[in-house]
Amino acid sequence: MKTISLHSLELFSGAGGLALGLHQAGFSHCALVEWNSHATKTLQLNCKKLLGLCPSAVHNKDARSFDLLPWAGKLDLLAGGPPCQPFSTGGKNLANLDPRDMFPTFLNAIRVTRPKAILIENVKGLIRPRFADYLEYIQKRIEYPFCVDGSSAFKDELDCLRKANESGFVPDEQYNVGCFLIDTADYGVPQRRERVLIVAYRKDLGIFPQKIPPSHSKESLLHSQYIESDYWKRHELAPMSFLGPQAKKLIAAISKSPESFKDKLALAPWNTVRDAISNLPSPVSRGHPEVFPNHVQHPGARIYPGHIGSYHDYPAKALKAGTHGTPGGENMLRENNSDNVRYFTTREAARLHTFPDEWHFNGETWGSCITQLGNAVPVKIAKIWGERIKSDVMRKEKL
Repeated sequence: MKTISLHSLELFSGAGGLALGLHQAGFSHCALVEWNSHATKTLQLNCKKLLGLCPSAVHNKDARSFDLLPWAGKLDLLAGGPPCQPFSTGGKNLANLDPRDMFPTFLNAIRVTRPKAILIENVKGLIRPRFADYLEYIQKRIEYPFCVDGSSAFKDELDCLRKANESGFVPDEQYNVGCFLIDTADYGVPQRRERVLIVAYRKDLGIFPQKIPPSHSKESLLHSQYIESDYWKRHELAPMSFLGPQAKKLIAAISKSPESFKDKLALAPWNTVRDAISNLPSPVSRGHPEVFPNHVQHPGARIYPGHIGSYHDYPAKALKAGTHGTPGGENMLRENNSDNVRYFTTREAARLHTFPDEWHFNGETWGSCITQLGNAVPVKIAKIWGERIKSDVMRKEKL
């Protein structure tokens, strides 16, 4: 049976996590648009082999100047991760006043292309109360892309959008919109990464976005580690005690009353750092030839207040791109859960993002590669949600 691909276009493609996951889900990319030169080279390095895409389809451009008219009315999916810095808890929290805010560009792209479906990824900070009006504006502009055009102050346009109703527009000029907070560890990614996904379907398709239920749980991991001990047996290790009081309290509760946790225990265990990287060879020191692609040890890791690294036997903390100089912070491993820390290599960080080892990263330094990964969408998340979107669209289109 012939596999049917749907057509997508992606803005703010970064290092390709969203692009690769959507490709694995069955989308054929018309174009990938990314302004960062290192990320663009990463995309071009991998696109032919792993995306089935000609390098000329990767555009090193500012998305604001990219011509979208050739794809008007031709896209099944418009996807992208607008820069998160305007909403990140570690940033300046300027939202629409931040010159890096690219939501207006993405919203205008919806208006021009009118895709059947939309997928946007961003940081948890986007749903903070201080940004409530702007998030409402984003969602309502997706719902009614032809109500306003982004040329006025967003609060003035929000007043207009609040008065809009479906009677003023034909169905293919409106969208059903869903906004979901997820933890990537709940979907099998070996990394605690809370992110906001905005999913929308053109209203003429009659599809309403639904959150995909988690497939993995913390409770199941703790059960496999400290009640059944099969986790340690699988890794041929003696049990290690590294958990804080809250986790220990949860383990005691599960032991006492497993029936109370049956829904969580029916899910697969969270994947850990050890699950992700234990079969990699030891990294080589900086300055030595690579034995395994992108697996070179960057020196200088240290624990300091607020940045203690990730435990070996728990999902990693969210990888970060960094805002000042070399990204470090939480991009560290506490070896065997000890106080000895080292930086994750690019390859280890890629595995924590569920990139395949065949996906190679271009960058002059470790920092430039980790920045790409800190901004990336985990491949597995893109694949899972891409499969849902493709299934929904194909079912309604009866392809």
